[in-house]
Formats: sequence, structure tokens, C-alpha cells
Amino acid sequence: MREVNIKLIPALFLIFALIALLFFSSKKESMVLALNGKKDGEAAVLELIDENRDKELIHNKKYEAFIYLAFQKEEVFTSYLIDKKTGEKKDLMDYVKTEKREEFTKKIKDLLYLKYPKFIADALNIENVNRFYQILDNEFIIHFDKQKINPSIEENLFLRVDYNEVKDCFTFKISQTEEKNEYVVENGYDRDKNKKAVALTFDDGPNGEKTNKIVDILEQNKAHATFFMVGNRMEYGKETILNVLNKGNEIGSHSYNHKNMKRMKIADIVSGEEKTKEIFYTITGKELIYTRPPYGNVNQKIKENLDTIFINWNLDTEDWLHRNKDHIVNYVMENVSDGDIILMHDLYDSTVEAVEELLPKLYAEGYQVVSISELANLKGKNLEMHSVYRSIESN
Repeated sequence: MREVNIKLIPALFLIFALIALLFFSSKKESMVLALNGKKDGEAAVLELIDENRDKELIHNKKYEAFIYLAFQKEEVFTSYLIDKKTGEKKDLMDYVKTEKREEFTKKIKDLLYLKYPKFIADALNIENVNRFYQILDNEFIIHFDKQKINPSIEENLFLRVDYNEVKDCFTFKISQTEEKNEYVVENGYDRDKNKKAVALTFDDGPNGEKTNKIVDILEQNKAHATFFMVGNRMEYGKETILNVLNKGNEIGSHSYNHKNMKRMKIADIVSGEEKTKEIFYTITGKELIYTRPPYGNVNQKIKENLDTIFINWNLDTEDWLHRNKDHIVNYVMENVSDGDIILMHDLYDSTVEAVEELLPKLYAEGYQVVSISELANLKGKNLEMHSVYRSIESN
């Protein structure tokens, strides 16, 4: 066997090193050129995979016009659409037909406001918010950058869009599935039993303008509430009552004339409740099933004689006393917990202002703000007649 000349080893090593350097430099230059639109999409894909090597590659799929790449690291989702011919990065809007762009944009906006409270939808419905697309067989999902949300949101923000919502908008066919007459559209009122929830309640109405303003704020925040109304005020608040109910809220009795039940004769209490129920039924065609006794005052005899479910509270904002927006908001946020029933009054401007600031804060902290019936359903509780509830917690 011939012996290798030891003196030649350094020279051979240098030659191999130069060849390797030239190879990798050429490869890197090819990838860079791809991203500058001077090579095809395949080279650009290789470059992006290399750039995102600390993430999990979850999609690498070719479509008619582009190559779709998606990566995920923990809960952070990132995606790219790479033009197959030029290697340029594209946005999904680049593949929407020119004559359909206005229709497409409006549909995404409508779905966004259907799913999220206004303060979130407003922040996401601007051009400079980063959007990443997850392209699936029957739908695409838009993942949004949440940095511009105030108050800040912990949950990931995304929107599912069934292809049937935007059919014929694209310049190519993404979905291979047939059109469907029925499919799920995300709704901000879809409640989650695994999330925290509180019931927001208002006493002493109806109060026309202020009650209706609170109803508007609830709607903007995908929230519901229960309004405990005084019978002799219901007679003059038909339109307000119907507005409260039409927006998904509910109404309970707050007695006929707001007198302390403990100081009244049982016959007068029963008569007042029957009158209140009759007024409400005449206006709405619905039955009243909840009662909040004025001042929360109820005893065993009252419970036994009224066929109703008594709803009191465990978190009193004392908005009637302080009439200060900041006090109300701070008190609730410092003391709120899952299953609480919160007491307010739809009589004061400061309460209206507090509700407007409070609901986004509760949402950001993971709370669903719901009616008494919704809270009972979420907690798996069957509320019983002749019983008093101050909060509703899970079994």
C-alpha cells in the first residue's frame, strides 16, 4: 500500500474547505436572490425554512399560484405565501380578484365584528396590523397581531372564514370541497364553560336613555345582563323593555313599587308581584321568573309565598352612593371572581361610563359577562323556585 504524503494533507484540506465554501456561498446566494424575486419559489421556500428553523414547520403545500408555508412555536403562528414563479412574498389579498376586493374586505370586517367586541375589532380592522393565514381544506384562518389592543389581551386572536363566505373571490381555487348550505360562523355570543363568567345586573329601571345606552355598550362588547325593573315603571317603558330583550338580555322583577318587602303584608307583596308580571306579559308575551327584592330584603315567609327565583348579589358597586366611574371600575376589577353577581343601577351617567370602561377590562381578564340564566347554564346549575342566590358557582 502506498503511503500518503503527510505534507500533502494540509493542502488537500484547504482545497476541500474552498470547495465547501464555494458550494454553500452559492446556495446562500441562490436563496437570497430567490427572496429578491430573481429565482423561483422553491429556492425561496428553502431560505424561509432555514430562517425559521427554531419553529415547527406545520404546512408546506403547493397551490396553483403560490407555495404556502406555515410555522408554529408554542402559540405563535407565522405563515408565508411564496409566488411560485418569482419567489416573492405575497399576501392573500394579492390573489383576490380585483372586482371582488371590496366584497372580500367587507366580509372579513363583518365576521370580525361578529366575533369580537368592538374594542378588539376596531384595532384589528386596520391595514397595518400583521395578519398570518392558515389555509385549510374547508376554511382559512386569519391570525392577528394583538400588540395594538388596549387593554391588552392574553388570548390569541384569530378568525375562521369558511370558503363559502367568500366564494368566487379568489383568482384560483383553494378548496376542493363542494359548496355547503350550512356551516359554522364564529359568534361572539358563543359561551365557553371552561372560561370565567360573571352576571352583570341593573336595578331600578327601566330608565329610557340610560338603559338603552347600557344595552348598546353590552352589545358592542358581546355581553349580556339582567335588568331588574320596577313594575310601576314598566308601564311607561315599553320600547326600552323590548330593546333590552331584543338584544339578548333578560328582565326580572324588582317589585311593583320598590318598597321594603319585610315591612309589607304578604298579601300586598303577592299582589304587587302579580301586577308586575301582568304588565310585563302584556308588553312582551313572556313570563317573569326572577325577582330581586328591594334592598335585598327577603325572609322565609316571603320566599314561601312568591313563586319566583330570588336573585341577590355578592358584589355591590354602590354606584348609587359614589356616582364615580373610576371607583366603580376599580372596585369591580379588584374584587371580581368567577361566578359573581354584580349589582349596578341603570339610573346614573357615571354607571353608564363605568360599564363602557369595565366591559373591555373584564374581557381582557378572561371573563364572559352574561345574564343570570346564562351564568346558571355555564355553571351547570338548575336555579330553584323559592330559593335565594347571591352568586352562581360551578358544582
